[in-house]
Amino acid sequence: MKRLAILTVLGAGVVLALRKMAQMGAGAMRARCSEMCERMLDQMPESFPPNRMMADLDSLKEQTARILDVLEHRTED
Repeated sequence: MKRLAILTVLGAGVVLALRKMAQMGAGAMRARCSEMCERMLDQMPESFPPNRMMADLDSLKEQTARILDVLEHRTED
């Protein structure tokens, strides 16, 4: 009888969690996951590879623009 009560409570919890997720929708869940990932990355040290990559994002954009310019000039010649 005790097992039946525990299983009933766990089952009800799963059903409630699934209903809550269905009400939130995909967009809200995506936003929530994105916020959680951002918080985790903020807590990581600066030497963590994704943090280093995000810090160098502007320089990567500049390098990409230069590479594209060089390639465009090569095709024009």
